[in-house]
Amino acid sequence: MAERALPPAVPASPEPASSSAVSTAFGSPLEPIAAASAPATPAHDTYVVKVQKDQIYRVPPPENAYLAERYRNARGGGGAKKKQEGPACSPCVARTLGALLATAVLLGAAVLISLVVLRPGVPSFSVDRLTVRREARPPRADYDFFLTAVNPNKMTALWYRSGSAVLLHHGRTLAAGDVGQPADGGEDSTDFSMVLRGKPHDGRTPKAVDKALAGSREHLALELSVQVTVQVHVGALGFGQRRLVVRCDVGAAGLSKDVHISSQSCKSNFIN
Repeated sequence: MAERALPPAVPASPEPASSSAVSTAFGSPLEPIAAASAPATPAHDTYVVKVQKDQIYRVPPPENAYLAERYRNARGGGGAKKKQEGPACSPCVARTLGALLATAVLLGAAVLISLVVLRPGVPSFSVDRLTVRREARPPRADYDFFLTAVNPNKMTALWYRSGSAVLLHHGRTLAAGDVGQPADGGEDSTDFSMVLRGKPHDGRTPKAVDKALAGSREHLALELSVQVTVQVHVGALGFGQRRLVVRCDVGAAGLSKDVHISSQSCKSNFIN
């Protein structure tokens, strides 16, 4: 029986390394020890493939991302998100508060000027002394009044300007004249005098006045009406002028040279 000749053994071609054997996730593919281009070897030759061990990487916990975000915000890398979270309107609030404060200061100054300067307290008057001087030609009596005005305002001074005065008895005019300006204004009180020229005695003088001028000590009712211009001063600064009206009801015991004032009551107020 004839023997069949077997074909020569063909070396098995090396199988390519599978994707599971060669790791390409973290670097270049692993090369086998024996080069693929090596010359044909007998069928019994073997190949050694080096397979890298699996590498396990830990996934950071979510807290790390939160901490990293806070760190970036603290370093100024938060971007738009940081601007949204921070006090972006603090300059606006500061400007608003400054404007409100300035407005309050201006309103307070306006109220202070209105109360202290434009609406000062009304001064009070009193008649300190009355002297009667009789003139022969023409026959008349002149009246010298000495008054004191007390200023109730603590922050302002009242300066008295020109004015006029009239002396009456039951509505009948006895004398009239101008109010002289005092030497200077006073912060607390001001003393000034005025001379009222009497009307000639032409038979129309009230009988009670004639008797008082003749030496009678009977009670005589007199009315002194004064109008004077007052200027309000704060230090050296003078503000608007106002018109002051004063009325004093005076009771006199006769009209001798130095009149004894038995009673008096003065009222004053601003008319503008």
